[in-house]
Amino acid sequence: MEREIGIEELVAAMRAVDGAGRLFEEALAVYGASGPRRTGEDFKVAGGSIQTLQGAEEMALGARRFLAELAVTVGYATAGLDDRAGARLEAARQGFAGISGGGSRMGRPLLDPTLRGLRLLLEVELFGAAFTAEVEAVLRAEKATYPDPSAFRVPAPAAGPVPS
Repeated sequence: MEREIGIEELVAAMRAVDGAGRLFEEALAVYGASGPRRTGEDFKVAGGSIQTLQGAEEMALGARRFLAELAVTVGYATAGLDDRAGARLEAARQGFAGISGGGSRMGRPLLDPTLRGLRLLLEVELFGAAFTAEVEAVLRAEKATYPDPSAFRVPAPAAGPVPS
């Protein structure tokens, strides 16, 4: 059975997620300042400027939304509403969307704020092993892997007789 997480640990998780989110937003501002347009072939390139920008957006938005969820969980726990806090706590252990998907889109090397934000998340005791593994995978990845270029290839026509 997993040990209970106290309010102090939830607050520590909030601080780490807030810090990581601010770092992700800092990186997002750098990527956005380059002025990529969300059109053209670069959208189809893993690690291209548009995919990198979208990945940074996913990570920043995920952290922002998750911080709000943690705040509600802390509120319930502080108020002694353990039944409500418990269900949210279990969901919070799973981490938040945007890290794996966002990180798989981003060109390498990742900007320093992104790296620092990811490392902050590794210090959070609240997260389960699966989310921690996602963060570590993004840190270890040597290149972007999404989208897979084969998804954009037009299939060759089937071989056979040509209709007359």
